[in-house]
Amino acid sequence: MVSEHQIVALVEQLERKIGLLKGVCDDAKKRIKQLEQQNTDLNDRLKEQQTQAKELQKKLDNSEKKISKSKDFGIIVNNNLSETDTNAEFKKQLDEYIRELERCIAHLSSLS
Repeated sequence: MVSEHQIVALVEQLERKIGLLKGVCDDAKKRIKQLEQQNTDLNDRLKEQQTQAKELQKKLDNSEKKISKSKDFGIIVNNNLSETDTNAEFKKQLDEYIRELERCIAHLSSLS
């Protein structure tokens, strides 16, 4: 038969184990709250970044539309080449076109 002293010892041991489990449970609840907050923060950041990505994609699409207009630039160059008589004039005209292209590139780069 189990003595009263042994029963008291078992109850005390059980109480200690329950206390330990309660501590573990409380720590787990705190960690869950931290992870939920972190998840919320990350979801908010994700939404912000998705919005930024959409805005950048719109800018890129607009830039590509503007760049497609530059195909007409080649036609203008060909038409103007027939008007130039000497190599010096050709080089001068070509330098002007290059400067204009550099300005266009700088402008498009500033849009990004």
